[in-house]
Amino acid sequence: MPRELPGLYWDEEKQRYFPLASSRRPQIASPSTLHPPTRPQSAPQATGESHNLKRHRNRSLLRAMEEARFSFRTTHKNKLIQRPKSHHRPLYHPHAVLSLPSRYDHHHQPVCNHIDDDRACKAVSYNNNVHSFAGDTGGLFYSSVVGRDELVTGHHTSHGWRPEFSLSSEASTYLFIISSICISGSRCIATSFGPESKILHFPLDLDSEDIRVTGVNNRSVRDIWTADFQGTRLVLGTNDQAVVIDDAADRATVCFMKTGSDVFAVAQDNNIIYTGSRAGIVQRFDSRIASIKGDRIFNDPYTTQNNSVTNLKILYDWQLLTSNIDGSLAMFDLRFPDNRTPVISFTGNINTYTTKTPIAVDPHEQFLFAAGQDRRIRLWSLSTGGPPLVSPVSVFQKPFENPIRALQVVEEQEGVLDLWATSGATLYKYNLGQRM
Repeated sequence: MPRELPGLYWDEEKQRYFPLASSRRPQIASPSTLHPPTRPQSAPQATGESHNLKRHRNRSLLRAMEEARFSFRTTHKNKLIQRPKSHHRPLYHPHAVLSLPSRYDHHHQPVCNHIDDDRACKAVSYNNNVHSFAGDTGGLFYSSVVGRDELVTGHHTSHGWRPEFSLSSEASTYLFIISSICISGSRCIATSFGPESKILHFPLDLDSEDIRVTGVNNRSVRDIWTADFQGTRLVLGTNDQAVVIDDAADRATVCFMKTGSDVFAVAQDNNIIYTGSRAGIVQRFDSRIASIKGDRIFNDPYTTQNNSVTNLKILYDWQLLTSNIDGSLAMFDLRFPDNRTPVISFTGNINTYTTKTPIAVDPHEQFLFAAGQDRRIRLWSLSTGGPPLVSPVSVFQKPFENPIRALQVVEEQEGVLDLWATSGATLYKYNLGQRM
C-alpha cells in the first residue's frame, strides 16, 4: 500500500502522488477511493530492476514535492491579491511629537498600517489633492487621495488606502517586490524587483488614462533596484547596468549603460546620468553620446572598494549627495569630478551591510534625513554637515520596531512639511510643522 504523505494524495490511475490542492484530485465517490487497493508485490527478479524501481519512486516523490511547493506559492499569492477589503483598512495610532530646530513648528499625525512590509512610498500635491502611493513585498501597489485642505483630527484621518494593482501575476511563480516609486508631472511609476522588468504606469488622473504595465524587451534587464523619473525620462538601476528610457509612456529610445556592477542608485540632470553601484563606484554618463562607457568620478580605489553606493541626490544644481553601505554621507562638487575630497561630510549615521537605507531632503534643500541600520532616523543641516542635530524630546531618539525602507519630505500645504517613513508593515507620517 502506498504511504500516506502530508499534503499529497495517491492517484491510482497515474500511479503517483499529487498535491491536495491540485486540480487533478479526483472527487471522492465512495470509501474505496480514499486509499488505493493493496496489490500483491512480487520480489524483484534482478538487482538492476530493483534499482530502477527505487529511482523511479524517488523521482515521482521529488516531482510531487515540487508541485506541492508550487501550489503553496500560488495559494500565498492568491491570499495577497484576494484578501477582503477590510484587511486593507488603515489602523491609526498616535506617536511622539517631532522636535526640530526653531525654524519649524511641532505637530504630529497618525500612522497607517498595510498588510505586508512596505518597500517604497511617495507623495505629491496635484490638482489641490495630495496623492500618496506605497508598495510592499507582495507586489501590491496602494494609493490614497486626500484634499489639501482636509485636516487630521484626533486619531482619525481621511487617508483611505486601497490596493490598486499587483505586479505578482498568477502566471509567475515569483513574488515581485515593489522596489521604487517615482512621480513626475501627472504620472506615477512603480518598478519591481524580480527576474522580469515590470514597470507600472499609474496616472494621477484616472479619467484620462488607464493603468498599464510595461517592461524592457531585453532579457538582460532584471532586478530593478531603483529608478529616477524626471519629465518623460525614466532611468532604471538594474543588474550590471542602468537603463534609460527617454519617453516612459511610449518606451522610445531605450539606452543601456553598462556599469559592470549592480546599480543601487541613480540620479539625472538633463542629459547627464549618474549611477552608484554595488562595487562602490560613481559613474557619469551623457545620454547624447552614442558610447555607453561612463566616466568614474570622485573615485578613490582605497576607500570605495566594496563600499556600495546606496543613494545619489543632486542638490543646488552642482552638488551630488552620496550615501554608502558603511553609513557614510557626503556631498561632492560636480564641477570638480576628479576631486576625491567631499565638500561636506555628515557623521553619525550607522550602517554596515544594508543596501536599502533611504535618505531624504526637504523641498527647500535645508535638511537631510537618513535612516540607519539601527532603525533610527537622523537629521542634519545641509549647510553645516557634521554630527546629527539632536533633541532630547525628538522622535529621532527612539528606534523603530522594524528597518526603515523609504523616506520622503513633502510640502503638502504651502509652508507645511510632512515626513513620510515606511517601517515593517506601517507607513508613518510626521507633520514637521510650519516653515518659518
